[in-house]
Amino acid sequence: MNIYLRLFVISLCFFACDSKQKEGTENSNMAETFREIDFSADYTGSNDRNLLLSDIVEAVEYVQLETTDECLIDNFASYTITDKGIYVLNKKYTKEEVFRFDRVTGKFIKQIGHTGQGPQDMLHPSYLYAEDSLLYISSNVTDKVYVYDNNGKYIRTVPLPEETFGEEITVIKDKYIICHPGKKIRTDANDNLESFLSRYISVAILDMDGKELFLQNDTLQGAGLPDISLDWNPKRWYHNNQLNYYNEVDATVYAVNENGIKPRYKFNLGKNRWIVAGKAAKKHMEYIKFHYIRETNDYLFIYWNQNQKPYFAYFDKKSGNLDVQEQKVYKKGRFWHLLAYGPQNDIDGCGNYFGPGNGAGNILGSIVFVITPDNIDRVREDLGKAENVKFPEKRQQLLKMLDERKEDDNPILVIYKLKK
Repeated sequence: MNIYLRLFVISLCFFACDSKQKEGTENSNMAETFREIDFSADYTGSNDRNLLLSDIVEAVEYVQLETTDECLIDNFASYTITDKGIYVLNKKYTKEEVFRFDRVTGKFIKQIGHTGQGPQDMLHPSYLYAEDSLLYISSNVTDKVYVYDNNGKYIRTVPLPEETFGEEITVIKDKYIICHPGKKIRTDANDNLESFLSRYISVAILDMDGKELFLQNDTLQGAGLPDISLDWNPKRWYHNNQLNYYNEVDATVYAVNENGIKPRYKFNLGKNRWIVAGKAAKKHMEYIKFHYIRETNDYLFIYWNQNQKPYFAYFDKKSGNLDVQEQKVYKKGRFWHLLAYGPQNDIDGCGNYFGPGNGAGNILGSIVFVITPDNIDRVREDLGKAENVKFPEKRQQLLKMLDERKEDDNPILVIYKLKK
């Protein structure tokens, strides 16, 4: 029997939010007080305090991925890190490969699976997730998840409903697949837009047969809404082994597990929200666009863009203060492709360029920065200028690794361990 849950009642005439929970799930006992964070102010020129990386990070490690003829990484498309290994999706044109490296040394171990049309092959891999001893490889073309063990043995293929499929997946206890489909445009039988109606499915929980157990489905209706700059995939992160995500439609942070979802934080955006006065914002850049959220016991670390400017903030959970710092852009592209330094790196001095996708690989309690030929010169320059870092020996270690690195070597992973 289906149990229908009403999560929020939103009065806007074109917005309706429905959630349904199917047999096999119950409301979670995730005990926490629901809180509101105010983002409604004008943050232009904000510099409440000098944000330090050491406020949220306690340690750093470096892993140079081994380079051999069998594992040349052309395009670092996706990665996932566990205690047992580092898995990298190399994807460029027709080349699609998944490599496994040693977690500590970075030594190449083996290629996982193969692309093809065979019954045990994967096709068009797009995202990686590892849980315990299994590796999950999703495809945004086939709407399937291909499952292999650490040794590359094929386990099974899980077909997922197109409606609820999102290439960025999470797996809980090797029993439940969590999808974050994000923005979906509805079309009719002739592939035409149905009355300018779009959907935003922020989370779907499915079993290993692809059966939907829970769905949070936000439906948007109104002129021009399919063109709203909504993320295709909601922002998600872990804290204390708990998966969280930010729903862009109702501006709410939720905790999610196999039992369902629970709201944790409401972001009060006021005039900075993209939905204003019952209609979509015409100039998307004027409104807050969140890109990156991480969490410790003391802080929420939040990065957003507004008016082609990057902003970083720490929300102090104890005091309720939101310290915001506007920053200069390191690399400027379209509205959602800004890169900036983020908090001052007083850990090792390495230049961390925060932007969409940075640290996208799922590793519990960490921020990951990938050093590639595209940014290595800037990293070396930043390390040379760094002063008063907490781990000078790590800074020297990284400088040595950069000096020893050959031009065609595989990337170096810089892994910052978050405080609890």
